[in-house]
Amino acid sequence: MPELKIDRIRKQFDKVLAVNNVSFKALPGRILGLLGPNGAGKTTTIRMITYITVPDTGQILFGDKPVGRWSQERMGYLPEERGLYKKMKVGEQLIYLAELKGIDRKEAKKRVKKWLERFGA
Repeated sequence: MPELKIDRIRKQFDKVLAVNNVSFKALPGRILGLLGPNGAGKTTTIRMITYITVPDTGQILFGDKPVGRWSQERMGYLPEERGLYKKMKVGEQLIYLAELKGIDRKEAKKRVKKWLERFGA
């Protein structure tokens, strides 16, 4: 398995700075833990590594390639509790869940728009 390199990633949601200038390497064959209190940015960092969320700045490399759709086939993410993300809009949540089921982002957006319009949202 290639090295995973996280280089100065940052993610902000509205006025909340979730991840600020995080850098580290995960070397093949080694165990790495992300430790911190609730709200420290651990989940957001993992979601960026697995390309569920994209960093505002910085870079995430798997081997020598930036993570992207291709890397989702090589990595997985299993949260402690699978549920709704309170800071995520309904449409974003539905698109995220569709992507977890293997639906292309463009197609997911199209389907979500259709269903939200159907429900008058």
